[in-house]
Amino acid sequence: MAKGINILSGAKKISVTTALILLCFAAFIYEAYLSSYGTYTLTNFINNYGLSYKNFVGGKYWTILTNMFLHGNAEHFVLNMLALFFFGHIVEDAVGRKKLLLIFLASGIFANICTLAAGAMGLMAADIPTIGASGAIFGLLGAAMILKPFEFISFPYVIPVPVVIIALLYAFYNTLSFILTLTGVQSQIAYVAHIGGIFAGIYFGFKEGGTARALKSLIIILIILFAIPFLWNFIVMFEQVNWTKIITGFLR
Repeated sequence: MAKGINILSGAKKISVTTALILLCFAAFIYEAYLSSYGTYTLTNFINNYGLSYKNFVGGKYWTILTNMFLHGNAEHFVLNMLALFFFGHIVEDAVGRKKLLLIFLASGIFANICTLAAGAMGLMAADIPTIGASGAIFGLLGAAMILKPFEFISFPYVIPVPVVIIALLYAFYNTLSFILTLTGVQSQIAYVAHIGGIFAGIYFGFKEGGTARALKSLIIILIILFAIPFLWNFIVMFEQVNWTKIITGFLR
């Protein structure tokens, strides 16, 4: 008896990064569908599946996972998906499909734990749900910074920039922003989740990359951090120079 032919045997498996983007897209479309029934319907959905300290201690334990697949608006969704596309593929190429998924979910959950801790300590509103894949994506960014620090990407800038530079800029910005929220500055962004996510990603980067690669990446990061003040002073001096006067004098 002749054997059957599997027409899917040669099909290429979809990447986990793409699958995660499609899952977030499906959730976003469902949110848009719910909004067609009015603000109350969508708000009720977010309250049930978004993460807050009040929700979690009230028994909605699933929100520590479901919130990372929901987004507040089109801009929030598009920016997060672009970041997931770039950083996800970098990490997936480095560690494979299964470990990419592990890093994404574990970083997102740890980021949410940081959010819950901030809510418990009164550093964030305990009753306002947080949504978005940002914490998990920051985990991928942290892992990419260790695994492939010199991988060039075009996000969020048009000009390709090494991942390590993007990671350090994001880490610095979010740390500073979180400190400002501690002084009373109001924000709708869960910066503490971003910080938690990136530290979780760095941990996985060290674990998966091996000691030698991790130490090299750490040395690169320290060199960049050491060079930042000197680069900043150079930029300030460059901006203060009257280049028009110099060029005019040269042309004479």
